[in-house]
Amino acid sequence: MKKIKIFLLATIVLLAGCEDFLDINRSPNDATEPDIDKLLPGIMYDIGDDFSIGYAKLGYACAVYSHQMVTRQPEYDDYNINGYSYAVDTYWEDLYAGPAEDLKLLIRMGETEIDGEPGNLIYAGIGKILKAYLFSMMVDLWADIPYTEANTEGITKPVFDDGEQIYAALFTLIDEGIANIQNTDAENIRVPGDDDLIYGGDTEQWVRLANTLKLKMYNQVRLVSMYSQGAVDQLLADPDNNLIGPGDDFMLPFGTSVAPENRHPAFVSEYGGSQISNYISPWFFEILSGYNANIHTGITDPRIPYYWCNQLAGGDPENPPEYKDGDFNTIMFGSVGPNRDHAGRSSFTMMGIYPCGGTFDDGVQVGPLGSLDGTGAAPQRFITYADRLYIEAEMMQVGRVAGDARAKLEEAIYASFEQVDMVVDMVGPNQDVPVLAGSGMDTAYVTAVLAEYDAGDAEKKLEIVLTQKWISQWGNSMDQYTDYRRTGYPVRFDANSNGGSQYQGPDGTAPIPTQETRAFPLSFPYDKDEVILNNNCTQKIVSQSPVFWDE
Repeated sequence: MKKIKIFLLATIVLLAGCEDFLDINRSPNDATEPDIDKLLPGIMYDIGDDFSIGYAKLGYACAVYSHQMVTRQPEYDDYNINGYSYAVDTYWEDLYAGPAEDLKLLIRMGETEIDGEPGNLIYAGIGKILKAYLFSMMVDLWADIPYTEANTEGITKPVFDDGEQIYAALFTLIDEGIANIQNTDAENIRVPGDDDLIYGGDTEQWVRLANTLKLKMYNQVRLVSMYSQGAVDQLLADPDNNLIGPGDDFMLPFGTSVAPENRHPAFVSEYGGSQISNYISPWFFEILSGYNANIHTGITDPRIPYYWCNQLAGGDPENPPEYKDGDFNTIMFGSVGPNRDHAGRSSFTMMGIYPCGGTFDDGVQVGPLGSLDGTGAAPQRFITYADRLYIEAEMMQVGRVAGDARAKLEEAIYASFEQVDMVVDMVGPNQDVPVLAGSGMDTAYVTAVLAEYDAGDAEKKLEIVLTQKWISQWGNSMDQYTDYRRTGYPVRFDANSNGGSQYQGPDGTAPIPTQETRAFPLSFPYDKDEVILNNNCTQKIVSQSPVFWDE
């Protein structure tokens, strides 16, 4: 691994957040260690930025492979991701040289004794929890990765550790983090404040998040030997106190400032670019619109105007469309059709207010560059209360834990609607955006989904749970990519089978020729430079290289 000796990205980047995450003017060549409270926000920002669905970021690639987005970029379309792809080539190095390196420093500084007494252990504990989250996500993407020798002085060619062994170490690390946070006896204890962009120094919320992270990881490994039923039962013995609840969402708030830029990365790429690079997947559109013949048939999702915004309002696009249904206008995954590459800056459907702080679709044409009503202040969601409920519903559905999976699913869907309203409130839109929760639309939708659930067998019930989680997590696609590989749900679009070579699109746009020439990637490829420079790294065939939890 190339060692980039920059210990603190926060010292050279103007960070995003509330309005200004951080404003530091310090030479990157200054070897003086930063104040501990100047380190934490930079770490949080880097993780949120790298994992987002901003153009060509890690979440962007995962959104394409979980079929909520489509791209024209040949390195992602048709499962063509490789070691030269921007998302891999850039963010593999960025994660190790940025947040992984900075977390090492944060933990060391937090554990350093001051006058013979333990140092800022709350910071050390937060650092360990964030490190566990970061490396669990990296294992989920790449499988085996450097961990024990990563970010070690003098080691430029770290060994690649087995993903299962890394997970085992991370469970221990989380417990250490909880112990650090709860150690209030040290004389030098210092509680974070505004520098904690996620919880504002609330140690109880950090502990609940740590436990929820463990539950999430145990659910992901439920098919392999390292799964611990005893640990899961202990976490769920008192879930309302042990796990995150309403208001405890693990997420990074973005702001509205342009200079420095701290709006949501997807908003910047979607609304600030000269051309749209993110396209809403027709597969996603059809499931939410009730068009899919396999799942939620005839059930229209009331979250649609919050999820994306149509630029058309009864008008015609500037070029012949590839996939158009009413005002909805996009392109197809794996398309080889004649209209795939037509320009459509003023007519393609755009991401809406929920995933990136964009525009709410009130039915009025917004035109080129979208409406100015969007602010970009949507949070990057990592693990939310709704996510926790979906995890519990899945574990109940498969019989891992006792409980009523149907009731938990119902609770999760209602929480998902409340989550949309929460994001809208954070965005602070200039538009008049109606409230979803309690509007009656949520109840009608939940009733219809539960009727479908009641009519299904056990496998269909599991599919519905995972599909609802997939819908709720629009904007947090890395976990969706993981969920599909672990469970096979939600069913993905297959350009060879689902539509055949002549996908029958609506609005007179059929036929649309689509194809897949590559197999679905079971993990991400390694960065090309890592393969070239590190003789401990061998590039893999991604369609044959699953993560350890993928049975």
